[in-house]
Amino acid sequence: MNITIIGSGPAGIYSAIASAKLGNKVKLVEKNDKLGGTCVLHGCIPSKAMLHPLFLKYFAEETGRELNFSFSEIQKIAKNAVNRLSKGVEYMLESYGIEVIHGKAELRSGNIQVGGQTIPSDKIIIATGTEKPQVEGTIASDDLPYLDKEFSKVLVVGGGAGGVEYAWLLKMSGKDVSIVEKSDNLLPYLDEDLKKAVTAYFKKIGIKLYLSSEITLGDKPRIGNEELPQYDIILYTFGRKPALDGFEELPHEKWIKVDKRMYTGVNNIYAAGDITGTFTAHEAIHEGFVAGLNASGIEKYYKPEAVPKVIYTEPQIAYVGNTKGKCVKINMAEIPRAIAEGLTEGFLKVCVEGKKITGAVAFSHDAENTITLISTFINYGIEIDKAIDFIEPHPSYLEAVFEALLRLNS
Repeated sequence: MNITIIGSGPAGIYSAIASAKLGNKVKLVEKNDKLGGTCVLHGCIPSKAMLHPLFLKYFAEETGRELNFSFSEIQKIAKNAVNRLSKGVEYMLESYGIEVIHGKAELRSGNIQVGGQTIPSDKIIIATGTEKPQVEGTIASDDLPYLDKEFSKVLVVGGGAGGVEYAWLLKMSGKDVSIVEKSDNLLPYLDEDLKKAVTAYFKKIGIKLYLSSEITLGDKPRIGNEELPQYDIILYTFGRKPALDGFEELPHEKWIKVDKRMYTGVNNIYAAGDITGTFTAHEAIHEGFVAGLNASGIEKYYKPEAVPKVIYTEPQIAYVGNTKGKCVKINMAEIPRAIAEGLTEGFLKVCVEGKKITGAVAFSHDAENTITLISTFINYGIEIDKAIDFIEPHPSYLEAVFEALLRLNS
């Protein structure tokens, strides 16, 4: 079977691999010269590469030492990571026998066309991702790894996940950072305890917050009648749009509509990743994998209920499910490993209804691992009286999970 995939981000890569492993002839079309999509070229990879030395700085400061990196130094680290990962994607696709075509793809009357040529396709998977916001007088997070400009004062517009992560990055790289957010806390859509803790922490580390505020951009940005100070750059952190150019004939409101098989309902066409309205690379990977299997004739459902989400600050911010029902909160100051390392900021909160774990949030060092463990319990329907049998290393931050389950288990 001939399967054509549009886009080389995480969803495109893993739909291609899933399809190729099942013996299909797979073509992947990418409009950019480099492979990897937004994640590798502009998003999660360069940002994590830039964050790594800043985490080292943070830990040094926690022990009373000083360690500094210039912004150009962390940009260089990011660019090296991008080049290496992009080349790695190329080699990986080649190893599976996947043919890569560079060009702008379009869907016309159910057929994929590239440069006026039709690509014969039994099945099609659309994984074109999103496009950065284009707001006059601002830059997007995509631009930061490549920004060729000296700057010291930054205004971050939006206090959601992207705004919080990049504001921390910029603050730790020595910039004067402010955030404007229309709600009364950062991360307004998350758990009450979590958003209040993060908001208080950002104030403590010296990030100026304009909360319950809406900005008017222009030559002289202002909030209400108050003219804001002069900023060197304004970072706009929300408002990404689906990359639908050439695929408008597929059913969509804002995002392409799919069912749990990632099927669009149109002929032989599937879609996966951010183009369907998800916003993490790990969701895109698994959506792409599911799309590839279903396009190949193997029924598989995507289950989004227990996806862990992580914001890479320090302490880390992570969450899964919802915080309904009976909840307990474990402060990191109770955990031996956190005490040993002097990283006692924050907490883990776990919630249950009956014996079923409904969700958790964490604001702590190593939050991604504690929340990922809880997401595994949720995903596999492991109730608290069974989850408590999990044996975690001592001393470790995972002991916070055990302590929470112990207090929840009647």
